[in-house]
Amino acid sequence: MIPSESPQTLPADTAIILLGRGGLGPAAREEMQSMVEGVRTALPGAQVEGAFVDRESPSLPEALDACAGARRIVVQPVFIPGDKSLLRWLQKVALRWRARQSSDRPLPEIAFAPALGSLPELSTLLARQTCAAGRLPDVAGTAGEDWQRDPIAWSNIPPHQRHVLFCLGPRCAALGAATLWQHLGDRLRASGKLQKTVMMLQTSCQYPCNHGPLMIVHPDGTWYGKLDEAVIDRIVEQHLDQGTVDEAYCVYRRGG
Repeated sequence: MIPSESPQTLPADTAIILLGRGGLGPAAREEMQSMVEGVRTALPGAQVEGAFVDRESPSLPEALDACAGARRIVVQPVFIPGDKSLLRWLQKVALRWRARQSSDRPLPEIAFAPALGSLPELSTLLARQTCAAGRLPDVAGTAGEDWQRDPIAWSNIPPHQRHVLFCLGPRCAALGAATLWQHLGDRLRASGKLQKTVMMLQTSCQYPCNHGPLMIVHPDGTWYGKLDEAVIDRIVEQHLDQGTVDEAYCVYRRGG
């Protein structure tokens, strides 16, 4: 348990990182930004940053970089349900981040607050929320008149020649995969031709995490690892455009 202090007793030189799970589309970023702004309002003067375990940026190491000048950093997971093994691994991420820092200044203490699902106050909040929702209108009045109609594109098979399965699981995300995903999309859009022939798909953990960040090119069956922006540029030019595997960063090749 953590001490029952009021928000006004937050120690000086303490930074807060709200740590969530990412998702497709802008909803995760918008909700995270709303939470960050709300905590900043509740704690005037406090440094509050948002970060994501997977699928989005900034990652936890990037948020720790932003808080590096603090004396103490509190990481508050804000996702439900919790995951004990994931939270243990995130502590390793924080320790590895601190081990990489320069020793010419004091290193910040890092503490992980309890997961939201373990807080007894959450039940009271949910009860109040559901009671209020009992007065909301029926779904038929909020879904819109054309709720039965789906976009035509949902029935069309894309004409792509290759799929890039890009890992945005927690370990690759901690290594900067979310930013690299954006870079890959920018490169394909800039090409024009490749935007039509290559479909990008996000995946959760692909498991050989020590090779991360990872991506797989199908149907070629080629796994690439240790990605950075320069490596992605090479793969786009050599493999996705010209069809030649970049052997320097290929960690597995079907039949090879």
